[in-house]
Amino acid sequence: MGTKIGSASTSKPKNYLIINIIVSFGAVIAALLVLEIGLHWLIRPDTTRYSAVTGWRGRANEFKLLDTDGYEHPFQLNSLGMHDTEHPLAKPPNTYRILMLGDSFTEARQVTEPQTSHQILEDLLNASSQGEQYSVISAGVPAWGTGQQLLYYQSEGRLFQPDLVLLMFYIGNDLNDNIPVHSVTFDDVAYYSPYFPLCDGRLDTQPWVYAPGLKPAVGTCSPFQKILAENLHRLYLNSRIYMLLSPLFNRWQSYHFNKDLPNIHMYVPLDNETFRQQFPRENETIAYAWDVTFETIKRLQQEVEADDAELAVVLIDSADVIDLMALSPTEQEARRQAMPYLAMTQPDLPEAKFRRALAGHQLDILNLQPELVSYINQTNEPLYFPHDKHWNILGNRVVAGILHDWLQNKLTVEP
Repeated sequence: MGTKIGSASTSKPKNYLIINIIVSFGAVIAALLVLEIGLHWLIRPDTTRYSAVTGWRGRANEFKLLDTDGYEHPFQLNSLGMHDTEHPLAKPPNTYRILMLGDSFTEARQVTEPQTSHQILEDLLNASSQGEQYSVISAGVPAWGTGQQLLYYQSEGRLFQPDLVLLMFYIGNDLNDNIPVHSVTFDDVAYYSPYFPLCDGRLDTQPWVYAPGLKPAVGTCSPFQKILAENLHRLYLNSRIYMLLSPLFNRWQSYHFNKDLPNIHMYVPLDNETFRQQFPRENETIAYAWDVTFETIKRLQQEVEADDAELAVVLIDSADVIDLMALSPTEQEARRQAMPYLAMTQPDLPEAKFRRALAGHQLDILNLQPELVSYINQTNEPLYFPHDKHWNILGNRVVAGILHDWLQNKLTVEP
């Protein structure tokens, strides 16, 4: 009897402990549900900008008045969320179509649509044509990287049947945009772009999605990791708690990538010993970014040529780099004395890397840098908004003229 009574008394505390654990767990779940429901009312993501294909894009038919460094102007997107006029999918007869893929420089919200480089280019081509009709279609979205531009072309851009695709590559941040954990924020909610990783040195041509807190695919990429990322990403899009906590989760990602890549570092050779010693992790990140960028461009070229079209690349420098290059030799030397780090940079390095990496791919490359620097030296007129750092009205016009002359001289157009 004593043994039985002792066993019963021992089991009661265990049962109470189990019950308490279950009740506590249920209370936590209930609290999280209440919090989730409440946050759904407080955090309302702008789903009109979200894109399951590219991560984000412009809002269809958006209209607002903008002020760019004192220049007030209307800003109107078309039905596809692009800063452009409407274009039918079917290509009209006797028409040569150019599709411009890019980011905020291509979108050019700093000016009106008739003042954008793509629209001026179209006008110039048609003014100098001998019966052919030219159509320039803008597919520029702020913060889009090369991977997103590839995804857009695969899903939508090719439907316009372009004859030429211009990849407008902004050296200032496109490299950074091509590595994982790339996002934009709308209404305090971060939207993450899909990305193409290098897995065992080869580009995975099927895009990956990013989930805050989960290690992105780099180097080795397992099917389980991809499935987990897809499901967590889906959870992220539907959970306000996850969205709210994502900045905390993302702090861990700095272990994998140094995302703080100053623009000027893109102009330093990666084998520079001083740079490698001072910025070892950044050096590794930039090397990976260059590799994944070139592999993505090669994939884009394959897609474009499969559609019987041609791909060309236009290199865009930042305003700071162009302004630095436009200084007189004396002023440049004074700047180097004040900033010794500049002695490690090579202004033509990005173009040289493009030409080496893409040699043999029969890919035309236009570097805007020499022409823009020459124009500033000859006229002393600014081509960028002073604070916004994008092309101003004149800058868009000058770039359109450079593109027009390049196309006229370099490409034989046969609609």
